[in-house]
Amino acid sequence: MNLKRVREVHKGEYAGGPVLLALGRDIRASDNDAIVYAAHIAHKHDVPLIVSTCIWPLFQGATSRHYDFFYEGLQETEERLRALGIPLVILFGCEEVELEHFIKKEKIGFLVTDFLPLRFSKKWKTALKEKIAIPWYEVDAHNVVPAWLASDKQEFAARTIRPKLYKLLPDFLDEYDEVKAFHNKEVLTSFPQINFEEAKKKTKMRQIEKGFFVGGESKARDTLLTFLSEKLSDYDEDRNDFTKRGQSNLSPYLSKGQISRRRVALEILKKAGLPISEVLSADKNGSNGKEGSAAAFLEELIVRAELAENFCFYNEKYDEIEGAANWAKLALDKARSDKREYIYTQKEFEEAKTHDELWNAAQNEMRVTGKMHGYMRMYWAKKILEWTESPEDALEIAIYLNDTYEQDGLDPNGYAGVMWSIAGLHDRAWFPRPIFSTIRYMARSGAEKRGDVLEYIKTWNKKN
Repeated sequence: MNLKRVREVHKGEYAGGPVLLALGRDIRASDNDAIVYAAHIAHKHDVPLIVSTCIWPLFQGATSRHYDFFYEGLQETEERLRALGIPLVILFGCEEVELEHFIKKEKIGFLVTDFLPLRFSKKWKTALKEKIAIPWYEVDAHNVVPAWLASDKQEFAARTIRPKLYKLLPDFLDEYDEVKAFHNKEVLTSFPQINFEEAKKKTKMRQIEKGFFVGGESKARDTLLTFLSEKLSDYDEDRNDFTKRGQSNLSPYLSKGQISRRRVALEILKKAGLPISEVLSADKNGSNGKEGSAAAFLEELIVRAELAENFCFYNEKYDEIEGAANWAKLALDKARSDKREYIYTQKEFEEAKTHDELWNAAQNEMRVTGKMHGYMRMYWAKKILEWTESPEDALEIAIYLNDTYEQDGLDPNGYAGVMWSIAGLHDRAWFPRPIFSTIRYMARSGAEKRGDVLEYIKTWNKKN
């Protein structure tokens, strides 16, 4: 594997003992550089590899929808890991406490973790670093280009990070190494298979409808194959029509690490029958056909998604108005006293009880399925800004709803998307208007040019 995906967290001296891989979001057995690297270290020292994941109590408002999806994926991952002679362990509590205890109890000699740019992950890693002496390395198993190599600063927009990613992509779109199996049966005996029913009972969560998505690596792969065979060829044309099923539906699986972003990119290139250089050229030239659709999808899969990772990695206030660009903060401040025709509470938004049938339909789509069409997600968030008393209220409500109902919530893409809609992130100033000032505005008339609004309203409002 490309060792540029790995960075040292804590130097330490290896003095023997098992290798522990603590996975936070890239919980899959296949196409996982964190497992590849941890297994390499364990085989090098002829010691066992143990994989853990930690379940937080009431994690940031995560609901039963998120946990059901998570456990479905975790169960499949455990089966695949055990077939490789690698046990999986669930720890309940905060990582810095539970991992410290587990490392001491099991005499762990080497720690590997995956990468997540959100505050809570940075916080527990900083705290744990002060408590352990063993070597510790972090692997970015999520992004095609490791976040710390893609850029050394917060990027202003897609146009500023795109050339940096394009320059690095040929070196990082490599195939995955195989994981060599382990044959120490005593380790599997020491850590028996997880009782998932008991694990769920120990997991505190708010109960909501399950949604349409089923978790797991197999489901993720099936979703990718369906996209490649049925949707990719028309993706560039169909993706913004919210009445068509033109989107990939991969975002829940990508967000929760059940499929590798790099694997998806490699399969897209294989299906297009083109090298990455030609696809990138198609993007620059605005080509149609398979080159244009592949380029459009890779723009979202890599450039836009890794721009969101960059934002959360370098901006600690990624979910606050204070985290917006200065021009946007000034614009929103200027419009604070503008009269709002409608003001709704969080409960009214949550229950889809606004005057706007189109907005209600979007909220219902998300509540019922666990995913809202990407174009409607922008319209949805911008209307929350229009119908709340302040930008801070709008941001808080939009993040709450997104993280409660979206299957891909609690994720850098979600925070960046809401900040783009409400606080002009990665955007530019537009013509001024009430409430929005120079933040980009979206109207129903724009949606009407994208798809059949009346059909969309009919479809989703009858499910309320």
